[in-house]
Amino acid sequence: MSLTLLVMIFLIACGALWIALFLTRPNHYPKVDLSQIDRKALRATGEQLLCEAETWPEELSAPGVSVASSCAPYAVRTVVYRVETDGLFEAAVQYVKNLSDCAAPRREKPDKIEETLYDQGRGEKQHEWIRRSVHVSPPPGSNRDAVVFYVEDRPNEDTYTIAFQSVDQMDGQDIDPHEGASRFHVNPAYFKVERAAPNRVVVRKIEAVDPCGRVSSAVNNYFISLAFFRKYMFDEAKALAAHLSTQNRPSS
Repeated sequence: MSLTLLVMIFLIACGALWIALFLTRPNHYPKVDLSQIDRKALRATGEQLLCEAETWPEELSAPGVSVASSCAPYAVRTVVYRVETDGLFEAAVQYVKNLSDCAAPRREKPDKIEETLYDQGRGEKQHEWIRRSVHVSPPPGSNRDAVVFYVEDRPNEDTYTIAFQSVDQMDGQDIDPHEGASRFHVNPAYFKVERAAPNRVVVRKIEAVDPCGRVSSAVNNYFISLAFFRKYMFDEAKALAAHLSTQNRPSS
């Protein structure tokens, strides 16, 4: 093979990569106002997502933990994890809520800034809130923020859920990105905690996050999501399983 042909192949490959990385439009999402969110429909979407995910092949696993993903139903890869372990139901509920709420241990991380923008019904059965999370990146990377609406529910004594999605406006006013940050988009997603048996719980989470950067869906779905977001979900699931394993005995 001649040097000229090799150079041409290299240039074509570089051009294709450039187009894939920088010359594709990000996915577009219409702005959502808090008043437009149908809480019941959001929960139903979460249940449907978990049902569909039951057929996805396992991709990562650890004791009591499994992770799978799919490029459906959203334009970006959806990742689901399942944790089944001995543990106390209420301990699992509190851990899951702390993951989604602006608890102090989360705010104190040096690479994350969090604030509550809206909070209603705290302490009640159907508490809902909006949390802004800013992921701080060292230069030359840029900071990213996500503004997410959460609504919790206890449909019965053995089940706890949190349905969540991105929200862009409150009372018709835009929620601007944090200074120096660009916005992530979180598609309708779901957390579900179930008491499988006395002192045994199943926790499932399904989520699809779009970084909304200047990369194609293909690059995001087959590189960024697999290398980073899926690993993030796997690590979160393992930490949850480890925590519950220390809480698996009721107090005497």
